[in-house]
Amino acid sequence: MEIVLKPYSKIEKKNYDSVIIKIDQRSFENVDFEEGKSLFSFDECKFNKIQIINESNIEFEDILIHFSFCLIKSIEIIEIKTNQISLHFHSCIVEGNIKDKNIKSVSFNNCFTLNLILHNQKVLSFSLDKTNIPLKKWVRVLQSTDVKSLSQLLQLKQSIQIAYCKKVRINLNDYQLNKKGVYRVKEEKVDDYKIRYCVSQKQLESLNLNISIDFNSQIDELTEIKNFYLQSLSFTGIAQGKLFLENTIVNNFFIQNFSSELETSFYKIYPSIDNAKLEIHNSNMNNTWFDNINFNGYKTLSFFRTRFSNASFTSCNFPKNSLDFEKFMTLENIHYPDKKPQNYYKDQYETFLQLRKSLDGTGNYYEGQKLGAISKDALRKTNSVATSDKIILCINKISNNHGLSIKRPIVGLFLFSILFYVLYLLSINRVFISTDIDWDLFGYYFSFLDPTHRKNFLIDKSNFSVYTLTIDFANKIVVGFFIFQFISAFRKYVNK
Repeated sequence: MEIVLKPYSKIEKKNYDSVIIKIDQRSFENVDFEEGKSLFSFDECKFNKIQIINESNIEFEDILIHFSFCLIKSIEIIEIKTNQISLHFHSCIVEGNIKDKNIKSVSFNNCFTLNLILHNQKVLSFSLDKTNIPLKKWVRVLQSTDVKSLSQLLQLKQSIQIAYCKKVRINLNDYQLNKKGVYRVKEEKVDDYKIRYCVSQKQLESLNLNISIDFNSQIDELTEIKNFYLQSLSFTGIAQGKLFLENTIVNNFFIQNFSSELETSFYKIYPSIDNAKLEIHNSNMNNTWFDNINFNGYKTLSFFRTRFSNASFTSCNFPKNSLDFEKFMTLENIHYPDKKPQNYYKDQYETFLQLRKSLDGTGNYYEGQKLGAISKDALRKTNSVATSDKIILCINKISNNHGLSIKRPIVGLFLFSILFYVLYLLSINRVFISTDIDWDLFGYYFSFLDPTHRKNFLIDKSNFSVYTLTIDFANKIVVGFFIFQFISAFRKYVNK
């Protein structure tokens, strides 16, 4: 079925099975352009399949096709020759393919894109308004679906595939209204009320919206995602233009075979679920600024064959201890965490060194020290490292956590020195031979704690035994070691 459209007219509440909209010059004869108006409008219509065809150039300033509160189960752009056609979808449920590169712009506002493919677009925009949603109209849209309520619709899985687009903007319009759920708004001109709906924060966080973006270095100019809620987001390809991802919940973030030639900024990215994943695979992130990223909020992170040394990290939340750093993996596929590559720990070591270099470059020695410590843990597990080096790394891990902990060397110092002092006193028969307490021995302990103390600080040399000298010598070595480990940890923020 082919529809003949009349300019500046509206088609309302129609149901179509398979429709072809053919746009040619004949429709524009004797028609004057009216700025700010939609040329062709569909309101509360239902389409099982809709095809848009334009086979010739058209002399008209702007051709805007507007769909409002429509159910579109399949949309397909067959051919577009002219450059003036724009598509706008408002409060629609949309599935299909829009791939023609001659379309002027495509925009979606408050739409549910159950399965949508968008390729080669000049200007592409998605926006959500959490408030002022007309409830009655949405109820009428849902009558022809299996979805019974707007709340149920919000939980459906949505998929958007974007590839080779010039400008992409995705954002949430969050108007500050003190409203929750269903509310009424009084109309200005008549004494009547409109029923509106306000989406809650919990509903926004539970949106099952999945977006994948494929970049082409010869096409894209700008990609901007702000104030959004995404179940998953993936980036692939070479980004020639600027890329901004800001103030967005991303539960599963996948960056694969990606690099950027201009500025790339990730700001305030965090998950809202417990089983969140973040993967950066075979990518070059040297032009990327990571700012306020909650890495610690992701249960699993995988950085595999990726360059980070010249990336910038500021105000990011990393794990607090080495056990939590085990979530940082180097996997070929994050979905199969048990399948580790042959040089897993070696790759992990190299990755953490790159991250530390980047953090140190911005003066963030606090987080850099953490990554330095965990890199040594990964090195200790590498098969190619000599056993003697593994022992050294293990001792440093236990004694001061590779320079991070001042508590461990203090505890070790007093624990071992007290043990050696008791053994020393036993060797000279000064304890456990009488019920009387010799309080002077408590004072002599601090002399024993001094690694430079004289051998005869407590008894004459004539009373020395081989056990006494051995214990005294071993104590000096152990105490000196823990003092050195304490000083190393105490100076961890000194720029070396």
